[in-house]
Amino acid sequence: MAREEPVVQRPREAIVEAAIALFGKRGFAGTTMRDIASEVGVLPGSLYAHINSKETLLDEIVELGIESFLAIEEAIPKSAPVVERLRAAIKAHVAVAAENPGRSLVVFHQWRFLTEPNLTRALNKRRRYQQIFVRLVDEGIADGTLARTLDSKIAVFALLGALNWVPEWYSPAGHFNPVEVGEKLADILLEGLLPPRSPAGKR
Repeated sequence: MAREEPVVQRPREAIVEAAIALFGKRGFAGTTMRDIASEVGVLPGSLYAHINSKETLLDEIVELGIESFLAIEEAIPKSAPVVERLRAAIKAHVAVAAENPGRSLVVFHQWRFLTEPNLTRALNKRRRYQQIFVRLVDEGIADGTLARTLDSKIAVFALLGALNWVPEWYSPAGHFNPVEVGEKLADILLEGLLPPRSPAGKR
């Protein structure tokens, strides 16, 4: 029986993973091509056989990362009450962020280092993602499910601001898995969007 050959990561994949790790740890500006080459274990000049520039790597990481969050819209049940759809969106966001915390850190915090036209493309996709939540909050305000005093854009900035910090503190070795973290965050975040309780404790 022939001995199975070890699986070797493809060069471009190895470069992207190294860039994710370094951009997350040192930031885009604090990482050089030499750093990435050293992390992969190749000479700096060898990188250019697989990528054009450091920004090419950042753009690829940000683009693919934002696309994974945009795909969340398909996971939101279309006919459920708006609060349940918001809960599903929050849980899905946590799941994507926790799947690859390093990549999520780069997507959330390093996109500002992109230049045109990459920057505008990333901004447009970020706005598309925000609008998923804005539409849900607007619907909830309109039907009275959510507090009518809410400003949907500010509410969504607060929601995503909290959610985008998940990869900063989430650890697979922690007490809670991504599903549990998503549930707990949804409980906390949605409470701030609901109408105030009556003296009897009812909404």
